[in-house]
Amino acid sequence: MANYRVTIANRTYDVSIEDDQLVVNGDHISYDMDSLNDNGLHILRQPNRNTEAYLEPNRQGVYDIQIEGNHLSAEVLSGFQSSSKKARQDTGSIHSPMPGLIVDIMVKIGDRVKKGQTLLIQEAMKMQMKLRAPSSGVVKSILIAPGSQVEKGVLLVSLAPTG
Repeated sequence: MANYRVTIANRTYDVSIEDDQLVVNGDHISYDMDSLNDNGLHILRQPNRNTEAYLEPNRQGVYDIQIEGNHLSAEVLSGFQSSSKKARQDTGSIHSPMPGLIVDIMVKIGDRVKKGQTLLIQEAMKMQMKLRAPSSGVVKSILIAPGSQVEKGVLLVSLAPTG
């Protein structure tokens, strides 16, 4: 996964890209981007709209962007992980990454889990996601049930640290 913090006109965006998934400030965006030439011209395809964008690296970490007649300068910091995501990992809490349906819960209260272990499966936009333990611990609470519809950011499972 590639993580970036992008600043455009004093506004900051946390951006993650993994395979064909783009997440901006926690919102999943459907897109496809193709280069039209070797000079920075791209087409951004979204479900109901296509947009041409010209991207030019200006200097280290800064890009000039021309999109829909607007000229922007974007500062890009790579390798960034949002502080809210780090805080959630540190607390042993698993929150819903997006609105969706809880398909299955693989653990019960009192179970010992290891970092990276699948705790539950959530379905959103016809995709099933494995939500994994951010750290090793003991399942302290499960706040949902299979078949529950949840909103983005809802606390699903909390862990107590071991040791």
